[in-house]
Amino acid sequence: MTKRYEMQMADRELTEAEAWEILDAGEYAVISTVDPDGTPYGVPVSYVIIDEKLYLHTGERPGHKIDDFLHDPRVSVAVATEVEPCFEDTFFTTRFASVVASGRISKVDDSALVRRVLVELCMKYLPELKDEIGPAIGREIDVTAAWCVEFDEIRGKAGRRLAK
Repeated sequence: MTKRYEMQMADRELTEAEAWEILDAGEYAVISTVDPDGTPYGVPVSYVIIDEKLYLHTGERPGHKIDDFLHDPRVSVAVATEVEPCFEDTFFTTRFASVVASGRISKVDDSALVRRVLVELCMKYLPELKDEIGPAIGREIDVTAAWCVEFDEIRGKAGRRLAK
């Protein structure tokens, strides 16, 4: 069992619902894995949240992160939003909202879900090109994989957020 650490500045901890909002709003995530020799490896990825699971895409060919996903499915995911340096009460600080989550990653085998993930990714990042999504997926589907992270724990933290 993984030890759950006390959060420093616990008054900044977000509710689970707020943490999901941060995950949903994030521009990208850093997903961290462990190599077979124990070396940590983190890489930024584009992603979408569907039904409280994080989905990302990769190529089909083996590579560092895919090898790590297959070696050990445990991953850590970090997302930060609303990041803005500021000067407050005579010190330099940062406004932020962030999530650190842990879970397990697996390859998506359901072809309909792979297509849904790709459509949702395209709509998140380039909605103005929605008419191009179908043809693009058709050209790339055979060399594209989708992966799903199912979370065991999600924790959010925020400081000095501006009112919305």
